[in-house]
Amino acid sequence: MKVISKLWRRWNLGRAYRGDVAAMNRLYRIKDPWRLDFATEKVRFEGTLRLIQEGIAPHFESILEIGCGEGLQTETLGRIADRIVGVDASSRAVARARQRGIPNASFRVDDFTKMNDLMPASFGLVTACEILYYIDDVASACRCMTNLADTCLATYYQGAFQRLDVFFADKDVEVETIMGADCSWRVVYWRNDNCRML
Repeated sequence: MKVISKLWRRWNLGRAYRGDVAAMNRLYRIKDPWRLDFATEKVRFEGTLRLIQEGIAPHFESILEIGCGEGLQTETLGRIADRIVGVDASSRAVARARQRGIPNASFRVDDFTKMNDLMPASFGLVTACEILYYIDDVASACRCMTNLADTCLATYYQGAFQRLDVFFADKDVEVETIMGADCSWRVVYWRNDNCRML
């Protein structure tokens, strides 16, 4: 069974990386397909939380988490928010996130670039952790984020440094790095009141 699960994950992973929502949904036939419940990812969760509290604000009325998956990082982000809304393209992921019973969280299946029912700057913070490298038009995604919150934050792992570092290099953003034992991540954030990034 373990071999079948591994093959299933590998087969769908490449398609999901190319933005195939059906493949993403298939991935969630297995539990935690992104392996976010591993110690390595917990380093990223806690590092991201620390950088948010030190560089942006210690607490928010509301956070929008784009790409919430099964809600593993939502639990961490929820510690600094009165209300957190998790959005993911996979209905299976959202169903699992809801089962976590995070008291201040709600979840929805949606494409954040088409969330027309929200008012501009509806949230204090919007996060897109480990999401941007799935998106072809990063500039458009960042514009959508900027429309949804007062402050925006994205993280991406070292395998995406070359592509996304170049994109953010000439933008008005703050950049930090989280160092893990076997991986590192960029944390990029910007505020809308002084945003000249897009």
